Amino acid sequence: MDRRRRDPDTDPRAHPWWVHVPRSERAGRLQRLRWLRLREWLKRRGTRIRLAVLVYVLLCVLPLLIGQPHLTMFALLPVLLVPPVGYMAYLLAWHDYHR
Repeated sequence: MDRRRRDPDTDPRAHPWWVHVPRSERAGRLQRLRWLRLREWLKRRGTRIRLAVLVYVLLCVLPLLIGQPHLTMFALLPVLLVPPVGYMAYLLAWHDYHR
């Protein structure tokens, strides 16, 4: 038995009712709970955005591994330029509205 202290909010084995779960079902329940938590984590908007940006950056770095640094630079330009251009558009719209 693992005697480390467990967080009752995240680990079902720390719950008092865990002793009443049959031993044959415990591994399946833990696996199901991990799967449900992963699905909920993937449903978050921020997680999806981070994963999309990560996949895009990995795809952009792929030509660098092949030996095409210029192609990598051109592929990463949208990642680097979209935030400042978006901020500039926001500022221009804000100034236009408040004048």
